[in-house]
Amino acid sequence: MDEDPSPTTSPDPFLAPAERRTLAAVCEALLPALSPEPGDDARLFALDAGSLDLAAAIEGAVGTLRPEQRADFRRLLRLLEQPLVMLPLAGRARSFTGLPADLRERALLAMATSRLEPLRTGFQVLKRLATFLFYSVRPGGSDNPAWGPLGYLRSPRPPAVAAGLSLTAIDGPTTLDADVCVVGSGAGGGVAAAELAAAGRRVVVLEAGGGEQAPDFEQTELEAMRDLYLDRGLAGTRDLTVAILAGATLGGGTTVNWQTSLPLPDAVRDEWAARSGCAFFAEESFGRSLAAVMARAGVGVEPNVVNANNAILRDGCQALGWRWREVGRNARGCDPRQCGYCVFGCRHGGKQGVAATFLRDAQERGARIVVRCRARRVLAARGRVTGVEAVATTSAGVEVPVEILAPIVVVACGSIHSPALLLRSGIELPAVGRHLHIHPATSVAGTYPERIEPWSGPPQSILCDEFAEVAGGYGFRLETAPAHPGLAALATPWCGARDHRREMQTAGRKATVIVLVRDRGCGRVRIARDGAPLVDYRPGRQEIRLLREGIAAVSRVHLALGAESLLALNHRRLGLAPARNLPAAVVDAYFAAIAKSRFDRNWTTLFTAHQMGTCRMGSDPKTAVCDATGQVFGLRGLYVADASAFPASSGVNPMITIMALAHHVAGRIADGAA
Repeated sequence: MDEDPSPTTSPDPFLAPAERRTLAAVCEALLPALSPEPGDDARLFALDAGSLDLAAAIEGAVGTLRPEQRADFRRLLRLLEQPLVMLPLAGRARSFTGLPADLRERALLAMATSRLEPLRTGFQVLKRLATFLFYSVRPGGSDNPAWGPLGYLRSPRPPAVAAGLSLTAIDGPTTLDADVCVVGSGAGGGVAAAELAAAGRRVVVLEAGGGEQAPDFEQTELEAMRDLYLDRGLAGTRDLTVAILAGATLGGGTTVNWQTSLPLPDAVRDEWAARSGCAFFAEESFGRSLAAVMARAGVGVEPNVVNANNAILRDGCQALGWRWREVGRNARGCDPRQCGYCVFGCRHGGKQGVAATFLRDAQERGARIVVRCRARRVLAARGRVTGVEAVATTSAGVEVPVEILAPIVVVACGSIHSPALLLRSGIELPAVGRHLHIHPATSVAGTYPERIEPWSGPPQSILCDEFAEVAGGYGFRLETAPAHPGLAALATPWCGARDHRREMQTAGRKATVIVLVRDRGCGRVRIARDGAPLVDYRPGRQEIRLLREGIAAVSRVHLALGAESLLALNHRRLGLAPARNLPAAVVDAYFAAIAKSRFDRNWTTLFTAHQMGTCRMGSDPKTAVCDATGQVFGLRGLYVADASAFPASSGVNPMITIMALAHHVAGRIADGAA
């Protein structure tokens, strides 16, 4: 998907022995073996962190992070060993490892809801890593032992279609000549490459992630996060308020997303045109771009199959009289055996991501694609782009310099890495990295008597837009999420070891409905000393209000269909258990608690799969980064063609809008705008 100079990392252990003991003690406190009580599955409750060597798995995961992040992790572990820190948390002035088991749990619970933000953040670091890995590691390559009790089956890995793309190998220091260098192979980069290759330009596409294609996809959660997602699935804002899900592989987010394919609403098109001064958003030409990319992506070609998770949202909206609809998906001839696992890469070829469509078109017209190649900076002379300086990793694991000589560079690295690349390249426009929008998202899980298996079937097929414009063109939409065990465990609040285990025990009977907020407020992307991006974002008052209203709306959906219990993602337990036949006063108290719940600074778990706006289009270089053609102000030949160019948040899943914007930018380049 990108470009930034990832630091050298080592798979070797990096913790000191004392730090390793502290980590093991934390893991055992979070995920111990428990005595089953009536209704508990003895197999699940017998599992503990030690039997899965969880501490070693966490050390290995953290060992891949930047040196500063590894240092922060070590400081956190050392902090837990300070008796004066444990005194207010556990009520006893001892080190964490010196506490008995019950007080270790008490200390962690106190951290989760501490008034001190650094303690809440530290707890989230430990809890998210431990719970995700506990339910996703595969000892010795076998199935995770928790999967059986949960009724979770790994993908059967049906026969894969052949790899459709030939990748250009880099075996040593290399210089490549091209008419256009496209940085990023996702929704924006793939479309730009196809359109420019069709116009007769010699195109080179750089992809910082790996080159996995259909035959390479294991379709297992841990391996997919490691190989296909940004920062190996560990990306987030600096304070961990928001977990960031973004593709970082050949095809970018289109390889791992949930296939929801929505054109930019007309009202938003008009708003963007007025806000940015880029009239084309509201013009027929952009409508043609939207139609063209939707046609090539196969959107709406086949009727939707609605799985049980999506049926809950549909039926709940029907019962409440709310507006809902089936959504278009970029799919052709999907294999139901792998539906739901395609979020870890599609083996069948049914998902029409850019690797199966636009990149293939580009390569048929001569484009070269280089993977594991990170753009360090854009090269320029006398106000004109001359190429890209990059570094590639060879098949032997050696990093070598690569220079692409090209008079046109299209930046399509995503809204986190596109501004980082511009900043590393010395672009000093005031808007670079600012105006980050993310569609902050949370969810409410409803537990039902029957099995839902939210990981099985087409991930998203139903959308509720009843509340999409409740705040002057802003609001929230309700969608569903394919909750595989690791991500479900990470998201589930930890309100004690037994409570978390019992929530996970019913994972197969949970329906997960998410709230996706169109945000007016924004954050920022900066770069660290080593050039890596740093993300800051906190929801504003309007976003928090809409998140609260969204949680209340999802709760009403579940209550309308007779859910047995409800659970939101707030770290002070926010839910109803049981949820049936309750006195009105109890239900009213639940909704009153929602209205007071906190969503900033790690009081709840927020997610984003949509990052937008950090190199936004506009008519004024004081407030925007690129003009209506996508060209960066002040540097001829440098273009932006991804979600970072959005003038504001889209309010809908952005894939189709990204593709259409890239189609527009490529058309202007082909017409000679450079």
